[in-house]
Amino acid sequence: MKTANPSLNEILNQAFNSELDPKMSLEKYKHVAFIFSVLQNSTAVLTDLKSRRNYIYHGALSAYLGIGEKMTSEISDMVWEESILKLIHPDDLRYKQTMELQLFHYIKSKHPQERLNYYLVMRVRVKAKHQSYIPLELKIYYASSSDSIQLALNIYSFTLANSGDHAATGVIINSCNGEVLLAKDLQFKNILTKREVEILKEIAKGNASKEISEKLFISKNTVDRHRQNIIEKLCVKNSTEACHAAVLMGII
Repeated sequence: MKTANPSLNEILNQAFNSELDPKMSLEKYKHVAFIFSVLQNSTAVLTDLKSRRNYIYHGALSAYLGIGEKMTSEISDMVWEESILKLIHPDDLRYKQTMELQLFHYIKSKHPQERLNYYLVMRVRVKAKHQSYIPLELKIYYASSSDSIQLALNIYSFTLANSGDHAATGVIINSCNGEVLLAKDLQFKNILTKREVEILKEIAKGNASKEISEKLFISKNTVDRHRQNIIEKLCVKNSTEACHAAVLMGII
């Protein structure tokens, strides 16, 4: 199933072979989402990426935006929180998609026991009922099994208009030690070898494996092997999505 969000397509193309640890089960995350909606009057959207189902919990913010009534919840089979995504400023939406993909790849590079330590926080402009954009704080948490990221929890809440550059640009925070990671700190360029980056750039130009092999003076089989390694390293399904992921992460 494809979506309008290219970065989400890549997240959905995981294998999902293993199960979540019972300590961070879907039912427990539903409770966490509900608590956020009550204590912060937030709009909390919990997505089960494996079943592609949303669990949405509405605080007062939802009523302010006109997308739901306070202290209500709903279940949606839509892949992502479409009702709020269409309200986000287009520039911020593109940046959100970039950052969530970066968070996904960064967490995937960590040991499963460390992955819960990291979350994303950023500021997004969202159109309210009065048709003016207001700044909201967005936090994204992922829960994973041994082989995949299975749950995504998005928390939208009111924030200070001048909440600092970090909130505006988006950062990944290690909740265990307070470490703040900016996009430039994530070093995604190290995911692929120099040769793989070279080949991916040629793929992005639309060149086939035979054309790339002739240009780089290597065999077609070698190009195909590098192509498969690239797809596996970037956790994507095909070369097209690999190019998109590499652009978002600043690899090419």
